[in-house]
Amino acid sequence: MNLDEIRHEIDAVDSEIKSLFIKRMMLADNVARVKAETGDVIFKPDRENQIIEKLTDGVDPSIIREYTALIKRIMEISRKYQYGRTLELKDCLNIDYSSETPQIKNVAVVKDELCLYSNLSDKNVIIADSYLDVAGLIKEGKADCGMGILEDIGKGVSDELHSVLSDNNLYIYKCDIVNDGGIRRKAVAFTPVFYTGKNDNRLKVMFVCKNRSGSLGSILSMISDYGVNLTEIHSKPDMKSEWNYQFMVEMEACFMQKEIKALVYQLMNETEYFQILGSYSCIE
Repeated sequence: MNLDEIRHEIDAVDSEIKSLFIKRMMLADNVARVKAETGDVIFKPDRENQIIEKLTDGVDPSIIREYTALIKRIMEISRKYQYGRTLELKDCLNIDYSSETPQIKNVAVVKDELCLYSNLSDKNVIIADSYLDVAGLIKEGKADCGMGILEDIGKGVSDELHSVLSDNNLYIYKCDIVNDGGIRRKAVAFTPVFYTGKNDNRLKVMFVCKNRSGSLGSILSMISDYGVNLTEIHSKPDMKSEWNYQFMVEMEACFMQKEIKALVYQLMNETEYFQILGSYSCIE
């Protein structure tokens, strides 16, 4: 058999795979309809492991890893489709947000960073010693929002500010790139309300992976399946559990889009912990 003949057979097999895939997605749609009615969960790792074990029984050991990877990807794609269909069939994304422009009068700023903000002349500025103090002023109702430096672009990020945002349920709604002596920095404004709009092009989230093999790879692959580009990702130890990490991710995405809401819904259901940290526009 020459190469052309082999390719012809591969084309025939691919055509069969296409037909079977379409049929499988039709069945996935039926599953989504039933689960939307019953409230059943989409992701059932124990059942998926049982299916993998059953399907790989008797497969040649030389290709068993490749076949297992194929089965997992089919399952992942099926779940992606089901999450999107479920949101279409049922309003079950329980995230409170406002699409109105926030009205800001009082701004809390760390004293060492005050000189970096040039647009605060029309605001009442409250000086604080730390990001934690800024969060306290917002919680007490003394400040409408806080401002801080989230990242020195190309150099490093602020774990302190990320922790303050996640620990105090604060959300970034604005991001400006400021130049500080040749260093480009992301200056963000944040409030206790999740503001989002159709012109936002960034979504900031934090998640903790489930403690199982390949969980991070699966999540990153999931995000890629939605056609979303990551503009920043970093991790820090999760202080609430041993041997686990919080992943802070900025995505080039708009929360108001249907596909992105489906992605958020899937992340909420397939991570150990998930939290939105903000929605904003960022032009670098």
